[in-house]
Amino acid sequence: MAKSFGTALVALAAVATLVSGDQGVCNEITIDFIIKEGDPEAAAVENDIVQDLSKIGIKVNTRSLDADAYRQAELDGDYNMMFTRSWGAPYDPHSYLTSWDTPAHAEYEALGGMEPPLTRDDLMARIADVQKETELKAITDKWGLILKDIHEQAIHLPLWGTRIPYVLNRRLGDFTPSTQTYSYPISSVQVFSGSSNVTVAPGAGGSLFKSLGPVHPHQYYPNQLFAQSWVYEGLVAYGQDGEITPALATSWKTEDTPSGGNRVTFTLREGVKFHDGSAWNCAAAKLNFDHVLSDVVKQRHQWYGTTRQLTSWSCNGAGQFVLETKDKYYPLLQELSYIRPLTFAAPSAFAQGINSDPDTHNSCNSGDFGSKYAYLEDTITCAGLKGPWGTGPFKLATQVTDSSTGIDTEAVFARHDDYWGTVPGIEFLHIKHYETQADVEKDLLSGDLDMALGIGPLSASQIQNLKFYHSDKLDVRHSAVMQHANVIMNTNAPHTRDIKTRQAIIHAVDKSRFLKEEFAGLEQPVTQLLPYDAPFCNVDLNPKWAYDFEKARLLNCPVPPPATVTVSTTAAGNTTGSEGDREKDDDDDDSNKNLTIALGVLGAVLFLCIIFVIFVVMREKRGDPVFTPLEG
Repeated sequence: MAKSFGTALVALAAVATLVSGDQGVCNEITIDFIIKEGDPEAAAVENDIVQDLSKIGIKVNTRSLDADAYRQAELDGDYNMMFTRSWGAPYDPHSYLTSWDTPAHAEYEALGGMEPPLTRDDLMARIADVQKETELKAITDKWGLILKDIHEQAIHLPLWGTRIPYVLNRRLGDFTPSTQTYSYPISSVQVFSGSSNVTVAPGAGGSLFKSLGPVHPHQYYPNQLFAQSWVYEGLVAYGQDGEITPALATSWKTEDTPSGGNRVTFTLREGVKFHDGSAWNCAAAKLNFDHVLSDVVKQRHQWYGTTRQLTSWSCNGAGQFVLETKDKYYPLLQELSYIRPLTFAAPSAFAQGINSDPDTHNSCNSGDFGSKYAYLEDTITCAGLKGPWGTGPFKLATQVTDSSTGIDTEAVFARHDDYWGTVPGIEFLHIKHYETQADVEKDLLSGDLDMALGIGPLSASQIQNLKFYHSDKLDVRHSAVMQHANVIMNTNAPHTRDIKTRQAIIHAVDKSRFLKEEFAGLEQPVTQLLPYDAPFCNVDLNPKWAYDFEKARLLNCPVPPPATVTVSTTAAGNTTGSEGDREKDDDDDDSNKNLTIALGVLGAVLFLCIIFVIFVVMREKRGDPVFTPLEG
């Protein structure tokens, strides 16, 4: 009887543990979370993520790094988790996923320890293969399977879908939100009142603006995409819902080549002038392609498929620009709409003009390839560009950089009066650096600042405040959901190599709560890597990477099995005493056994009833009731 009572106590204790929500024994680990200094969104959610993970026994060591250190940690795979975003339109999914094969991007390291049978090499081969398809159904089906396999690896913790914000003084009008994530299309903006000199606080990669960088069309950080998009243009542009529209080319024709690739012939726009007054033509187009796609330099641009696919670029007798690809490659036109690197600088900007050799006088700036590609300068000479002269609606008029801080103390763009399209209504754009988001908001309200564009200048709560309480002075606009904010987890690092740990992290983070608290309801939670609106990404992926604390707890803090309870029969009077006493106990065996069986059955029934009640309650909490109410 004593043993049966002890067993019942253990069963009841186990049930009590479940009812009380005791986490059991957690897998106590510490993981490394890197965020970039000056990134307001990352700073806003980091503490919430840390607190949520602590509830399941995961300690987070957060490192806030400056841009250079952050970049280096990303390249080296020196992290367990890092805050990141999908690239948005027009890069998702093809170019963004293609970039994962390049050591210069965080995902390269993060994919190194995926669950078999999926490997990085296999995944990248499939990503390259789907882009050679020509039939829409085959493209759709293959992307669907790729996205499913990536999703099931639990590499990304999807957080929210980002809508790009734009705040403009109401003295300005005719602004249309961008169709690209990183461009701020203000050439159409008209000045309804006041000065045609306009002051702008732009977002710079999600942070407050510090410097334009060199404003170089062919290179990356520290160049700012929004500045490059104002100054330089490509053959085509990216329109509404991904429509490819004419830019420096007015039309194009695609044909198959005998080798199995494509030939695309572009008719170039006439009457276009570079900022230095020289004419745009096919020779200028070929010169820029020569320098970006030289055998050496194109290694830096392997993050997207066009640089891998192009086999020739030339001018025909009619002055048309002709491209040929190795394979049939469906993203070609979309990738030619990118802000960089295949946009065009004036030939006079090159060190030796139109005759500049790609190896001995390349357009690259020395030292700007980044540490992973510094070796490229062993075999070429970077001569740089003499000036940022493109064909875009604005030209750089003034740039003064404080050498001690790297901050542009003065940066002014002037409209390009000879622009081939609609000449901007804004005469001068003054780009202003701010120390804090509070200063940006103050100047917007006072009228000293005309525009705050993109992610970085203002917090979500500030944007909501301006929208609902100051709409008499300010016009607040948003793009559609352009990209998803995510936390990426390194499968090639200790702890996050374990898929159960990654799944536990995903389910432990209550993003709905912190989006409400930190973002004032501006953004909505998401459950998968890429936006539904991205081409071929309208795929419903399962399991849903959503908040589920019970699941997270079970993954990292399984409830321990009931402990063995030893009941001392000495206390019950069964192990000591005279032989006569033991004989008396033997005489009671039959009755004790019957009582033991009865108590055991009763305890088992009670245990099962309690478990069933818990099951019903948990199903109700998840919104999946066991019993459906009768409809009468």
